[in-house]
Amino acid sequence: MEIFTQAWAEAYHKALSENQEYKKAAARWEGAMALMLRADPAAGIPEDRAVLLDLWHGECRGAKAVKLDEAMREAQYVIEGDSHIWQEVLEGKAEPLMSVMRGRLHLKKGSISALAPYVKAAQELVKTAQRVAQV
Repeated sequence: MEIFTQAWAEAYHKALSENQEYKKAAARWEGAMALMLRADPAAGIPEDRAVLLDLWHGECRGAKAVKLDEAMREAQYVIEGDSHIWQEVLEGKAEPLMSVMRGRLHLKKGSISALAPYVKAAQELVKTAQRVAQV
Protein backbone atom coordinates (compact mmCIF):
# COMPACT_ATOMS: atom_id res chain seq x y z
CA MET A 1 0.00 0.00 0.00
CA GLU A 2 1.34 3.42 -0.91
CA ILE A 3 2.11 5.52 2.15
CA PHE A 4 0.33 8.79 2.96
CA THR A 5 -2.56 8.16 0.55
CA GLN A 6 -6.25 8.14 1.50
CA ALA A 7 -6.28 4.32 1.61
CA TRP A 8 -3.21 4.34 3.87
CA ALA A 9 -4.80 7.01 6.10
CA GLU A 10 -7.95 4.91 6.48
CA ALA A 11 -5.96 1.78 7.33
CA TYR A 12 -3.86 3.78 9.82
CA HIS A 13 -6.98 5.19 11.47
CA LYS A 14 -8.44 1.71 11.89
CA ALA A 15 -5.17 0.29 13.27
CA LEU A 16 -4.70 3.19 15.70
CA SER A 17 -8.28 2.84 16.91
CA GLU A 18 -7.53 -0.80 17.79
CA ASN A 19 -4.18 -0.11 19.51
CA GLN A 20 -4.80 -0.30 23.27
CA GLU A 21 -1.20 0.66 24.11
CA TYR A 22 -1.61 3.86 22.11
CA LYS A 23 -4.88 4.63 23.91
CA LYS A 24 -3.14 4.36 27.29
CA ALA A 25 -0.01 6.26 26.30
CA ALA A 26 -1.92 9.09 24.63
CA ALA A 27 -4.62 9.56 27.26
CA ARG A 28 -3.51 13.17 27.84
CA TRP A 29 -2.56 13.99 24.23
CA GLU A 30 -4.51 16.81 22.63
CA GLY A 31 -4.05 18.02 19.10
CA ALA A 32 -4.01 16.95 15.50
CA MET A 33 -0.81 15.77 13.86
CA ALA A 34 0.11 15.83 10.19
CA LEU A 35 2.71 13.66 8.53
CA MET A 36 4.02 15.21 5.33
CA LEU A 37 5.90 13.47 2.53
CA ARG A 38 7.85 15.53 0.01
CA ALA A 39 7.44 14.76 -3.68
CA ASP A 40 10.06 12.42 -5.12
CA PRO A 41 9.34 11.61 -8.78
CA ALA A 42 12.30 9.19 -8.91
CA ALA A 43 10.63 7.17 -6.12
CA GLY A 44 7.22 7.29 -7.82
CA ILE A 45 5.84 10.11 -5.67
CA PRO A 46 5.00 12.86 -8.16
CA GLU A 47 3.60 15.35 -5.64
CA ASP A 48 3.72 16.21 -1.96
CA ARG A 49 1.42 14.18 0.30
CA ALA A 50 0.12 14.68 3.82
CA VAL A 51 -2.01 12.71 6.25
CA LEU A 52 -3.89 14.56 8.98
CA LEU A 53 -4.56 12.62 12.18
CA ASP A 54 -7.28 13.90 14.51
CA LEU A 55 -5.85 12.75 17.87
CA TRP A 56 -7.66 13.38 21.16
CA HIS A 57 -7.03 11.75 24.54
CA GLY A 58 -6.01 8.35 23.21
CA GLU A 59 -8.53 8.28 20.39
CA CYS A 60 -7.86 8.70 16.71
CA ARG A 61 -11.06 10.41 15.70
CA GLY A 62 -10.10 10.40 12.04
CA ALA A 63 -7.31 10.30 9.49
CA LYS A 64 -7.34 11.62 5.96
CA ALA A 65 -5.07 12.55 3.09
CA VAL A 66 -4.98 16.34 2.76
CA LYS A 67 -3.22 19.10 0.84
CA LEU A 68 -0.16 20.60 2.51
CA ASP A 69 -1.84 23.92 3.28
CA GLU A 70 -4.68 22.15 5.10
CA ALA A 71 -2.17 20.10 7.08
CA MET A 72 -0.34 23.25 8.16
CA ARG A 73 -3.58 25.02 9.03
CA GLU A 74 -5.31 22.18 10.91
CA ALA A 75 -2.53 20.31 12.72
CA GLN A 76 -0.93 21.31 15.99
CA TYR A 77 2.15 19.26 15.04
CA VAL A 78 3.50 18.77 11.51
CA ILE A 79 6.38 16.45 10.69
CA GLU A 80 7.83 16.54 7.17
CA GLY A 81 10.37 14.38 5.41
CA ASP A 82 11.61 12.83 2.20
CA SER A 83 10.39 9.42 1.07
CA HIS A 84 13.63 7.63 1.93
CA ILE A 85 13.55 8.92 5.52
CA TRP A 86 9.89 7.98 6.00
CA GLN A 87 10.64 4.57 4.51
CA GLU A 88 13.44 4.07 7.06
CA VAL A 89 11.05 5.05 9.87
CA LEU A 90 8.34 2.69 8.60
CA GLU A 91 10.86 -0.15 8.26
CA GLY A 92 12.08 0.39 11.83
CA LYS A 93 15.55 1.51 10.67
CA ALA A 94 15.19 5.08 11.98
CA GLU A 95 13.54 6.50 15.10
CA PRO A 96 11.40 9.58 14.36
CA LEU A 97 12.37 11.70 17.37
CA MET A 98 16.08 11.17 16.70
CA SER A 99 15.46 11.85 13.01
CA VAL A 100 13.86 15.19 13.96
CA MET A 101 16.74 16.04 16.30
CA ARG A 102 19.25 15.19 13.54
CA GLY A 103 17.37 17.21 10.94
CA ARG A 104 16.41 14.23 8.79
CA LEU A 105 12.71 14.80 9.57
CA HIS A 106 11.53 18.35 10.14
CA LEU A 107 9.08 19.53 12.77
CA LYS A 108 7.41 22.20 10.63
CA LYS A 109 4.85 23.13 13.27
CA GLY A 110 4.77 22.57 17.02
CA SER A 111 7.66 22.16 19.41
CA ILE A 112 9.76 19.22 20.44
CA SER A 113 9.36 20.21 24.10
CA ALA A 114 5.57 20.01 23.77
CA LEU A 115 5.91 16.49 22.33
CA ALA A 116 8.45 15.31 24.92
CA PRO A 117 5.88 14.13 27.51
CA TYR A 118 4.29 11.92 24.87
CA VAL A 119 7.28 9.83 23.79
CA LYS A 120 5.45 6.55 24.49
CA ALA A 121 2.41 7.72 22.52
CA ALA A 122 4.67 8.75 19.64
CA GLN A 123 6.34 5.33 19.72
CA GLU A 124 2.93 3.68 19.48
CA LEU A 125 1.99 5.96 16.57
CA VAL A 126 5.13 4.78 14.78
CA LYS A 127 4.64 1.09 15.63
CA THR A 128 1.12 1.28 14.27
CA ALA A 129 2.27 3.05 11.09
CA GLN A 130 4.91 0.35 10.63
CA ARG A 131 2.26 -2.37 10.78
CA VAL A 132 0.09 -0.52 8.26
CA ALA A 133 3.04 0.02 5.90
CA GLN A 134 3.70 -3.72 5.83
CA VAL A 135 0.21 -4.51 4.52
